[in-house]
Amino acid sequence: MSDVQVSHPVKTDVPAPSPSGVPATARRRGPTPDWAYGLAGIATMFVVWELVVRTGAVSADSLPYPAATMQRAGELLVDATFLTEVAQTLWAWLLAMLVASAVGIPLGLTLGYFSAFYRPSSSVVHAGRSIPSSAFLPIAILLFGLGTQMKVSLAIYAIFWPILLNAMYGVRDTEPLMLATGRSMGWGRTRLLTRVVLPSAAPSIATGLRVASSTALIVVLSAELLGATSGVGTVITTYQQAQRPDFVYAGILLVGLLGMALYYGFNLVERLVVPWGQAQRESGR
Repeated sequence: MSDVQVSHPVKTDVPAPSPSGVPATARRRGPTPDWAYGLAGIATMFVVWELVVRTGAVSADSLPYPAATMQRAGELLVDATFLTEVAQTLWAWLLAMLVASAVGIPLGLTLGYFSAFYRPSSSVVHAGRSIPSSAFLPIAILLFGLGTQMKVSLAIYAIFWPILLNAMYGVRDTEPLMLATGRSMGWGRTRLLTRVVLPSAAPSIATGLRVASSTALIVVLSAELLGATSGVGTVITTYQQAQRPDFVYAGILLVGLLGMALYYGFNLVERLVVPWGQAQRESGR
């Protein structure tokens, strides 16, 4: 009697294709993270920059090569004088943010919460925000000179309005049903404000602060470029007068990195402090 060998089916780990023909493992890949798109954008910018200079579309005397600019940026990062001026810029930015937030957020909550204040103040707020802070530069110089106070005052005026408006609109956008529920439970104005209005308005306030952080840096740098006596903008102006475009572009590049760090820093704090704001934005996409 001969031995009969029975072959057993061999199991494989090949995933079953989906109805569309794409394996399930391929479909489970997550979306590309935002930082990857950011790196791709930065790489594209440097490639275009290199091509513009190399093809002669812009003279290297006016726009240095990216490699030379990066080298000068590295030199500035270890220059004690430059780092001191960066600290002066950040100090003016921080003062403006603290003062504008300390005034704008409570005032915005008050104007937004009480209808008797909201209606008459809306026209005044919109009129004030339509005037650019640069229009007050001569007045600021007359009042405060060319020092830190001048930069801070201009930045406060510029960022006060977005902080105020976002606080006002955050309060006004509070779900009426939530307010009605709180009133039905016998909550007074103070408890409604702390339990319902503030959590609802927090994402809008955080957005206003994030926008204000970028605006404050722009205004402070603009004041430094136009005639302040300290700050990173004065360093850039000095190199421009000395006909050193490589250092000028290096300073601009570092300022851009500083602004990006501030933006993402605020974004991270917002995610940690107001996580429900991120959830609301994602649900609204």
